[in-house]
Amino acid sequence: MAERPLFLRKATGLVREIGLATAVIIALANVIGLGWQKRVFQVTGWAPVPRANFFLGIPPVTMSFFLVGIVVLLSVYCFAVLSAAMPRSGGGYVFISRIVSPGWAFIATWLEFFAVAVSYGLIAVAVMEAVFLFSRPAGVDISRFLTPGVMTIVGTLIVVLFSGIALAGVRQTGRLLHTIFWIPAGILVLLYLFFLTASPASMEAGVVNLYGPSASAYTQAAIDQGMTATGYWSAVATATIATYWAYIGYAAATFVAGEVKEASKSLPKALFITGVVLVTLYVTISWLADRAMGMAGQVGGWSLIQAVGFLNFGGGDFGDLAKIGGWMPMIGAIHVYGTFGAGLAKLFGWLIMLFGMLWVANDIPPFILTTSRMVFAMAFDRVMPEAFGEIDERWHSPVNAIVFTAILAIIFGCTAEADLFSRGGIWLGSVVHAIINPGGGIVATDIWDAFFFLMVSVALVLFPLRKPEIFERSPYRHSQTVVITLGVLSALANLVVLLVIVFGPHGWALLDALRAPTLTGLAPFWFTVVLILVGLGIYYYYQNRARVTGVDLSSIFAEIPPE
Repeated sequence: MAERPLFLRKATGLVREIGLATAVIIALANVIGLGWQKRVFQVTGWAPVPRANFFLGIPPVTMSFFLVGIVVLLSVYCFAVLSAAMPRSGGGYVFISRIVSPGWAFIATWLEFFAVAVSYGLIAVAVMEAVFLFSRPAGVDISRFLTPGVMTIVGTLIVVLFSGIALAGVRQTGRLLHTIFWIPAGILVLLYLFFLTASPASMEAGVVNLYGPSASAYTQAAIDQGMTATGYWSAVATATIATYWAYIGYAAATFVAGEVKEASKSLPKALFITGVVLVTLYVTISWLADRAMGMAGQVGGWSLIQAVGFLNFGGGDFGDLAKIGGWMPMIGAIHVYGTFGAGLAKLFGWLIMLFGMLWVANDIPPFILTTSRMVFAMAFDRVMPEAFGEIDERWHSPVNAIVFTAILAIIFGCTAEADLFSRGGIWLGSVVHAIINPGGGIVATDIWDAFFFLMVSVALVLFPLRKPEIFERSPYRHSQTVVITLGVLSALANLVVLLVIVFGPHGWALLDALRAPTLTGLAPFWFTVVLILVGLGIYYYYQNRARVTGVDLSSIFAEIPPE
């Protein structure tokens, strides 16, 4: 009897070229990008809290970053144990498929793949938005270029450029990533310094020098428009949606585990280094940002930090006042303008613009690596088109998987962030615009992320029970009781976050949307349903195809993929 075929090849064709430092930077760059720079203002606008009501003087967003950081560290433990035992490209897909079930693994990874692929396109356009946002401190104006068409073209070019570099393999991608990581990291040190040396005088003068009106004029405008106090812990809970999103990407290096040197040893180290750095950064920078901005514009217990948050994200409007962008680097710009005046401060403005642009742009290489390796891993298991599992013999990169990711990023991500299908761009009808717009159906990525991380946590719980032979050989593990306990805690924590995102007023607000259904309100829900159905269709098609062609899927999913 002929032997039934298993994996696509006897070896993946990928090469282990990623060292510990690059693995850490892949994750840090994936996480520290667009979201963290505006979360302080965003959540403050959603749920303003006067400083006098802070618990132990800790801003709600800082408390949220700390509490969500605990969830992240629990998840990091899950990835560390599983990556050490199964160091293969595809990361969570491999863990879930071998421990929980292939079907659940496919759907969870399909959603996660789409989440990151969409974000890839969103971030490409956001690079241009970052340049615009920070152009004022540098004394330049690119507002005339911020049209849906131009933004889509620029985003597409960025996707094509970065994808082209990724085609040349992880070594070239890693070199690029080091370059665009260390420059903004150096500027971040300056930003910390400016936050620490900010004073009421410098912040008050900076607002006037940079924007014209006094800081108190902004605070009074927010008060006049109905800014009211929210309970402290309610504000912390509200902030959870934004802070969780800001942490997403901490496990990025696990998706390229098949290309990490000595992955069983280095990946756990890389994951814990990443987790500790991220929690420390987010907690300290958000606290210092709130402190610096809170020094200015104090009126009736409120200050400029709450005012700018409310006017940007809480339903207020700047009206005739010059708009203060709700991003943390603007705090540094205000301080410098108040300390040195406009002349010297414009030089710093260029650094701020470079900072904002590169912290956004350096998300992109990890996005390419993670998405392409998810698709590659599924294709290697023969549950996606086999073309996505092909490897370029010279560069050892999954060319077709990278191209496929880039196409989806442009179609769904770039067009959504640029709002191409709005009435100001190419109007294709209300249904299309409800799905593909900056806040539409495809921007449900935090839901898809939370579900994926929940499934990885479940995989850790079941790991010692369903794969005891692999568990016992794993180079990084603790006792069965410890592993299962931490897995359960991680699963529960991620489940709570998932429910908050689904039902919270600043997440899906699903119950409210169902009570008063509208096309816009239910777009994220229905798009997710359609996405799951498409994923199920792909999975069952290839499952049936395997039966017809004689591929033994049951044996494939009983083994760890070859290197």
